[in-house]
Amino acid sequence: MGKFKMSVAIVPKKLLLCMVIVTLFSGLNGCSSGPRAPSSQPEVSESASEFTAVPLDERFRSAQSWLANARLMTGSEQVDALLQAAATFQRDGEWQQSAAVIAQVQRHFESNELSSAQQQLMALLEARFAGREDRWTYVESLLKPLLKPRLSVNYPTQTLELALKSASAQQHWEEAASYHLQLLNVAPESTSPEQVWRTLRQVNKPERIVLPPSFERSEEVAGWSALVKSLHQISAAPEQLDSILTQWQSEFANHPAQFVVDNLIALTAQSRQTALVLLPLTGQYAEQGLAVRDGLIKGLSRLPQVHAQFIDTNTLDFASLPELLQQYQANVLIGPLLKPNIAAIDATLLPEALPWLTLNEPSGQLATTLSQQYFFALDAETEIRQAAKHMAQQGHRHPIVLAPATERGSQHAQVFKTAWQEQFTDPAAISMGDYRNTEEMKSAVQDQLGVTASEARIYQVKIAAGKIIVDAQARSRADVDAVYLVGGIEQTRLLKPFIDVNISPFMKALPVYANSGSHTLRNDLSENDLDAVRFTDAPWLLPGHSEAQQLEDLLELRSNWGYSTARLVAFGHDALLLSQRLPLLQTMPGITAQGLTGELTVHNNQVIRELNWARFDGHEVVAGQ
Repeated sequence: MGKFKMSVAIVPKKLLLCMVIVTLFSGLNGCSSGPRAPSSQPEVSESASEFTAVPLDERFRSAQSWLANARLMTGSEQVDALLQAAATFQRDGEWQQSAAVIAQVQRHFESNELSSAQQQLMALLEARFAGREDRWTYVESLLKPLLKPRLSVNYPTQTLELALKSASAQQHWEEAASYHLQLLNVAPESTSPEQVWRTLRQVNKPERIVLPPSFERSEEVAGWSALVKSLHQISAAPEQLDSILTQWQSEFANHPAQFVVDNLIALTAQSRQTALVLLPLTGQYAEQGLAVRDGLIKGLSRLPQVHAQFIDTNTLDFASLPELLQQYQANVLIGPLLKPNIAAIDATLLPEALPWLTLNEPSGQLATTLSQQYFFALDAETEIRQAAKHMAQQGHRHPIVLAPATERGSQHAQVFKTAWQEQFTDPAAISMGDYRNTEEMKSAVQDQLGVTASEARIYQVKIAAGKIIVDAQARSRADVDAVYLVGGIEQTRLLKPFIDVNISPFMKALPVYANSGSHTLRNDLSENDLDAVRFTDAPWLLPGHSEAQQLEDLLELRSNWGYSTARLVAFGHDALLLSQRLPLLQTMPGITAQGLTGELTVHNNQVIRELNWARFDGHEVVAGQ
């Protein structure tokens, strides 16, 4: 039998690309249902309209036509034709086809073979495709050379537009504001005042906004920047609101941002000096209601111009609420504290423009809400969501959640799981364990850490080995990198030692996170069971707070109170603070109010609390991460 020889033809690189283009051209044509009738205007999908179009050399030419041309060209002209095809595919909403063309250019041409304009267009097209798939960190990396150290001279509008989308999607608001103002500066017609404000109103640190150089900065951009700084100045000194806004108006007369100032002036023109407060002052929840009342009184001591009338919801006929508002000439409503009482109020009977801050979130959807109605809650869910976000930011990727096997424990574990998954675009790894009693805690920890399975494998090996002595130690899972504990201090004190002793000796200790339920006034830390546990809590209850002495005085006066009741005092204080600060906070959500319960912001008529982190260090609590 003769030898079989395989001959391999060596195909030149440029000829190979031409063959690829033929295949690509045929394949893309085969995907269509047939030739499209010529039209004077290209068909653009809704998805394509998310981006400002890349200028095309020949606007009405099809992508297939550009590919056909590319077959007949070489070198730089061939690259131009392929990039025009890719841009045309994106214009027509055919994103996968565009990606296929870009991939071929990257495969067959070295970067140094492309001109600066070609490199920039290819990076922009690839970044737009990545943006379609919400891969924003990759978009950011592709656009960085087009933005820094200076903005690309090619496609500046499209580059800034995509950079703005990327920063906004990642909630990097100072970067987003920088890009939006640069976009306004180079292409004023590409964005509206309302769009600019939707970005700028989220800014938390205006000093981080990077503006175009002063010698080329437009008056409109300067006005927007000055307005953001002015609103933050008002936040620091609310009594200067009128003078600061007047100064801005005098410097930027007829500026497009005037609607923001007009809206804020209208909101602050309404008096908020008489509050009607609805709290349970008798009955089952009297202690909680009285603690919130103490906090409100603490807040009133700082605002002598504000007065409050307290109503006991345990004896209140909610149908009489409109008459009570009229009787006391109240122009702001605070409360109720209990969820069922929120639903018991018929909002249609109240003045539409009445500022109303409820002290809880309703358990279900309300039939009617007022335009100035806001929801403020001292809830565990806020802490849990914050913990999930913080742990993801710390680099954890596979946490274990341990929760009591109760309805509330299961709900809180699910809140963490949902919040955790929201931190990632891809499915996020997470393990869940529960327990019914103290005896089940150890097995829950061992099961989730993989120790139980490891011990089972060792047992099987020993059986198989017979009389041979097998010296082995159970190992914990290597992929787990953190633990979140849902329960209170008693559960944390019992679970933390179980976690520590079940970690393999050659592995680092797992970070353990918990909520404020693990921080009580009398922790009885004679044993270091809570050592290194990280937790969130109201700033007022953590070491180093400027009003720590007032907290000590309060707890000495109310000797039967603990931290759980003190949190309600802080809550009442912050409720009064918010009743006066809501106009500014709702105008600009990026502005925060420093409260005793946390850093307060307003989003979609809901008050968001950002709590502080602390940790146990032996017998002490240390503020900070």
